[in-house]
Amino acid sequence: MTDRSNGARFALGTLLLAGAATYSATAPSAAEAQAGQAGRTPPDTLARAAYERGTAAVEVLSRAEILETGQAELASALNELLPSAYFPRRQVADLTSGVRPFQLRGLSPDHTLVLVNGKRRHATAVVHTLGAGAFTGASGVDMNAFPLQAIDRVEVARGGGTTRHGADAIAGVIDLRLRNAVSAPEFIASVGHHFPDEWDDDGLRYDFSGNWGLGVGRGGVLNLTGAFSQREPTNRAGADGRDQILPGDADFVDRGVVILKHNEVAQPNHLWGDGESSNFMVFANFELPLAAAGDGPGGAELYAFGGYTRRRDRHAGFFVRSMDDRNWPRIHPLGFLPRFDADTRDVSLVTGFRRGSEADAGTGWSWDLSAQYGSNRVDHDLFDTLNPSLGPCLESACAPGADGIPGTADDPGIPNRTRFSTGALENHQLLANADIGRRIETGLGAGPARVALGATFRLDSYRILAGEPASRVDGFHPTQSGGIAPAGSQRFTGFRPEETGIWHRSSFSLHGQIDAPLLRPLLLSATGRYERFSDVGGAVSGKLGLRLALSDAAALRASASTGFRPPALSQSHYGHVSAGRREDPDEPGAIAGFEAGMYPVDAPEAGAVGASPLRGETSRSLSAGFVVAPVDDLHFTVDGYATDVDDAILLSNPLAEGASGLVDHLLAGFAAESVRFFANAIDLRSYGIDATLTWGRRLGDASRLELGASAGWGQVRGRCPEGDIAACAKENEALRDESFRIYDGFDVYFLEEGRPDWRGRFATSFASGAFEFGLGANVFGAQEELRALGVGEHPHRIRLLEPKVAFDAGVHVDLARGWLLTVGGENLFDAFPTRVDAFGGIFPYRSFSAMGFNGRYLYARLQIS
Repeated sequence: MTDRSNGARFALGTLLLAGAATYSATAPSAAEAQAGQAGRTPPDTLARAAYERGTAAVEVLSRAEILETGQAELASALNELLPSAYFPRRQVADLTSGVRPFQLRGLSPDHTLVLVNGKRRHATAVVHTLGAGAFTGASGVDMNAFPLQAIDRVEVARGGGTTRHGADAIAGVIDLRLRNAVSAPEFIASVGHHFPDEWDDDGLRYDFSGNWGLGVGRGGVLNLTGAFSQREPTNRAGADGRDQILPGDADFVDRGVVILKHNEVAQPNHLWGDGESSNFMVFANFELPLAAAGDGPGGAELYAFGGYTRRRDRHAGFFVRSMDDRNWPRIHPLGFLPRFDADTRDVSLVTGFRRGSEADAGTGWSWDLSAQYGSNRVDHDLFDTLNPSLGPCLESACAPGADGIPGTADDPGIPNRTRFSTGALENHQLLANADIGRRIETGLGAGPARVALGATFRLDSYRILAGEPASRVDGFHPTQSGGIAPAGSQRFTGFRPEETGIWHRSSFSLHGQIDAPLLRPLLLSATGRYERFSDVGGAVSGKLGLRLALSDAAALRASASTGFRPPALSQSHYGHVSAGRREDPDEPGAIAGFEAGMYPVDAPEAGAVGASPLRGETSRSLSAGFVVAPVDDLHFTVDGYATDVDDAILLSNPLAEGASGLVDHLLAGFAAESVRFFANAIDLRSYGIDATLTWGRRLGDASRLELGASAGWGQVRGRCPEGDIAACAKENEALRDESFRIYDGFDVYFLEEGRPDWRGRFATSFASGAFEFGLGANVFGAQEELRALGVGEHPHRIRLLEPKVAFDAGVHVDLARGWLLTVGGENLFDAFPTRVDAFGGIFPYRSFSAMGFNGRYLYARLQIS
């Protein structure tokens, strides 16, 4: 594998040489640049300045820290900066390959609440039926729908936040704070490319973005951000050593490399890496003080913010060989690699009035009245594929229909094709919110208490739209070998009309909070919430927190909370079933129709094998830790946590004909031969410890050295008898007599061991005058590769994926006032996860590897302001 992308090397080399040539250029000092330019602060101080006067751990990540990771996507940057985060690059996972799920503390993507400027963000419409690891069926928020240049900082509150912010905040809350300052126009252009040692150079990426903070009226601001990015695919697949066109024509392959070529199929014929992607984003943040309501921090203001994102992602399925019965050689003579073309459109708008805050409004009332709308729509097409049952004809229809005779009334009348529209998914959220707060003197001599009250009304809707008929029809044409052809577009059949619909939910909540300094060193925080949902009823949750100041430089903190999360509308109503034909097992020689796939919980097929209406998830969280800052430039925090989740909602294991006599009996009378459904499958516990350390020292008038480290250790376990993994999942009530579980031991094992138990990051930076250098190391703990020996067999064969370290570095040079050049690299020594060579070496690395497997990445960024 020696082909190289010379254009990318030339572009990167030019920028690297430019950086070297201007190393000693006259420019403002680093301190001056820090004050005037985003991204100029030392890259990896990891000074996630905790809200150290609170009762729970909150980390603050500046825009500078995020940009200096070198990552072009927000989720990837957070994955690098937060040891508790997990954002793997899932492969051959349908829509999940483009809208990757983001997790905190090993819990579901649905257990992390995302806010923008303190307001709830809507979830993606994608249901991660593949590629979400243990948490199949989750959705979560599309964390890559935000331009990095629009973000001022990211506040990450780990642990239960359901009481204050509402459902979903079980693992934590991520609040994206948008830029809201008047500033000169700022433009950033960057280019990056992967240069692995053992693979072809690939993954060329361009990013362009701009920001402008405009003054409006008396003290108002309109901050605008636009961004465009283009990413080419990466591929770490090995060569396919199977027969391709004719029996016996297999290439001679050794560890994914072709040694001797015997057929015309180009290798590798699979895609195992990032897909092609283009992204356009526009965000705005508007604030306008209302002079009539008074000036100063207690005055009222009108605000609005929102954005529009459109992204096109292209990802691949499994290669279909020319000789396979799922192919027609007349259409694809060398076989085909079916590809997804996902078109994601994301819209959000929040507007409201507010006056001050309980923190700065003195003894008067602060208030915030707002309304918001958010939507996410994903249209998905397939291309470079076909529908085998429509026959080998692209120009005119040749499928005979059910009677097997062309030209009769039951012919589908549809020619085959290589591109299909398979449907669309939509998620909508409409929300109105009112919050009030004020300070109240307690007379205890320890300062005023802060009281906050709020109410929220929310409407959610979820919609599934059907695919075009050709993507799901059975044309009854036999295969190239004369057998029964599978129906529908290959890799993903279109949504059927009976799976489509639009579903709604309304909810109403009330919450209250008091932060009271009982004594001068002791702070008590108490929060309560009542929330009622139109489909699953009401729930009460609460949180109690304490902070004890041992001195001006040290404090202890602890909190306990409960939470509730209703099933997502998608989990209650999503279904995707493929239909086809097979030989009837009960009548030799006869052909019978069949169905297989995921059924909504209210479908008769799912109900027959144990599905029942979903209950909400409940949680209990405990955390305790301490903060130490003995000197101004040294901060050390340690926090332990434990979160129990009852009735976690997961996608069940398939229940198929032949699994048992009882399953066959229950499915008798249905066309379904295999059924999956959402269920309250298991009780979980997530526990661990997080620690951060930051230190900085000024060296003379214009130089500064900073060091930082962060580490996290955590595990997720099913709450079940010790050593009996198979007993973790809840029993299937319909199959209790045969001891069937909703979720089997292998999946529980993957839930527990499919991610590293520990992660760490160390970083240092040195800034002097116009020059700055940063160096970082990301440490990924061991993971376990899990393989069942056979259906239902126990124990499982395990292979350790070894711990790995990836080193990053960046050099920043002020070329001239307002011009900043950054050149850097991620994974400089080209570390890769442990090689497993799955599927005959075609898939050399596991897609759930926390560090990814793209290899070395070099980039250059020019910032002008």
